Amino acid sequence: MYYRPQEKRRSPFLTFILYTLMLAMMAVLALLIGIYVGYFNVPVTTLAERYAPTPTPTRSALLYIGDGDTYFAEGKLDKAIEAYNEAIRIDPNNDVPYIRQSRILVYTRDTAAALVQAEQAVQLNPTSPENMAYYCRALDWEAKYSAAYDACSCASELDPTYAEAYAFLSEVFADQGDWFSARETAQQAIDANFQSMDAHHNMGYAWEVQGRYKDAIEYYEDAIKLAPKLAPNYVSAGLIYYWLGDYETAEERFKKAIKLSPFDPVAYYQLGRTYYVEGDFISAIDALEQSIGVDPAYVSINPAGTSAWGYLGMTYYRRQNYEGAIEFLPKAIDLAENKFPDRVRGVEILTEVQTLAGPQYVPILRGRFTDLNQPDSAIISTQLQPVSYQSSFEETLAFDEKPDLTEEDQPNPAEDIEPVEEQPPCVDAILRSIQNQIIIPGLQNTELLTLTTSFSGTVGTASLDFSDNSMTLVLDNVPQPKTAPYEVRVNLWPDRTESVGYVQPDGSQKISTKVQFDEKLVAPIDYYYTLGLSYANMNMCNEARPWLLASLDRDSSAYNPAWYGTRLCSITDTPPTPLPTFTPAPE
Repeated sequence: MYYRPQEKRRSPFLTFILYTLMLAMMAVLALLIGIYVGYFNVPVTTLAERYAPTPTPTRSALLYIGDGDTYFAEGKLDKAIEAYNEAIRIDPNNDVPYIRQSRILVYTRDTAAALVQAEQAVQLNPTSPENMAYYCRALDWEAKYSAAYDACSCASELDPTYAEAYAFLSEVFADQGDWFSARETAQQAIDANFQSMDAHHNMGYAWEVQGRYKDAIEYYEDAIKLAPKLAPNYVSAGLIYYWLGDYETAEERFKKAIKLSPFDPVAYYQLGRTYYVEGDFISAIDALEQSIGVDPAYVSINPAGTSAWGYLGMTYYRRQNYEGAIEFLPKAIDLAENKFPDRVRGVEILTEVQTLAGPQYVPILRGRFTDLNQPDSAIISTQLQPVSYQSSFEETLAFDEKPDLTEEDQPNPAEDIEPVEEQPPCVDAILRSIQNQIIIPGLQNTELLTLTTSFSGTVGTASLDFSDNSMTLVLDNVPQPKTAPYEVRVNLWPDRTESVGYVQPDGSQKISTKVQFDEKLVAPIDYYYTLGLSYANMNMCNEARPWLLASLDRDSSAYNPAWYGTRLCSITDTPPTPLPTFTPAPE
């Protein structure tokens, strides 16, 4: 008989563990099969996400301001504007990015936006001489010379050693033809800070407007040395070399500006114009076409309104390529004549009030267009805001003259009251102007309050349409006028206000109207007679006639080349042919 050992029985706990593990493995296997066949959608991190850097704190506005200053020093104006925009987004109550951005917007010719940013900076920090000085400069470029003079004077009052205050005041004097004051204040700026680029530049400008080009170029070259990567300085110097007849150096300066700022049409345009004067028409066409490629709507800010389109047309005419002239000159003329909406800076709605001096119209709603430098936008709009009024004879009684104060109401001198620093009167006056606060002599406080509150609920927009030279007004909650209809005025560059009609709300207190701008500017007279001569030389006399007559209508002197075109086409209905006046010989 054999001995058979008794089998060991498995522990119930171990059995439970084994079954659990087996079920878990089967569940994992089922999950993997489900993922593989697409039954389960499980997000999987990519390698880029897996190894991405850990989140970092948001950069401060000061760092972006530093970036903007660096970009400006490097001549990268667009990047500087973006950096300042980011600083404003992070800290909208910091005045520094507003005023630094205003400085750059002047260089990019967006002067309407430059003025808005400068105003914002002044409101945030009105005692900053930098804010006040660059506010002066923006006003000057918007041709508001009286207000610019006040702002620059206030800046020098805030800090008598701030060079830019005198430099920009010099620019104001130069723009008004006061050459002596322009040079005097520019010298004050140089004496205050010899390293100020604006001081040297504006001394050069003071000499330039006087026609003293050899003196001007010395200071423009100094400005280049102080800011060697700022393209507008090279353009300013290039223009002086152009007027001096040193075309080779002018070309070198314009090419340097193009290298520093390749997306600005100005340097291309000036380079093409220089080639044109030299007679190098092939190079002129190349530079002018590049200017058009960068900005087809660019027109110089001088009163003549010249453009790359116009110089292209005249270049083709000089090469006797009349078809090319006919292609480009109509565009140049249309561009110059229909630039009127570009000069619209703001709109006002006015109502009639009775004052001691008699009835007068005063603004009750205002709006400002600030996106005028957007070539891709056919329509731009602005919100109309109510105007704030105040009395011109508010009484200020001394403490002991106020009868309503009881003994308990008397202020206690022993109380710890934080003293308020007084700011110069010029600052208060400028702030009132920026904030649309208007003083009306001869109206009581109750009347002013009624005037202010009556339109507090009025809302509306004004829209400029560049495609058909019109402006559309849409207003809601407009009270019925007590006497005469409301007047509509537009503010124009340079510093001009013009009435464009009258409006009245309907029964629902709404106003919806369209204002058509019929005024046309004029293109350079060269464009008209050159286009007419191009048609005449191609025996297209019907097409030549209106352009030749338009040229003679502006200048009927014997020097006008349009007379030659009238003889080519036998045009009879022309102005009287100028004849020399007989002068008897002296006895």
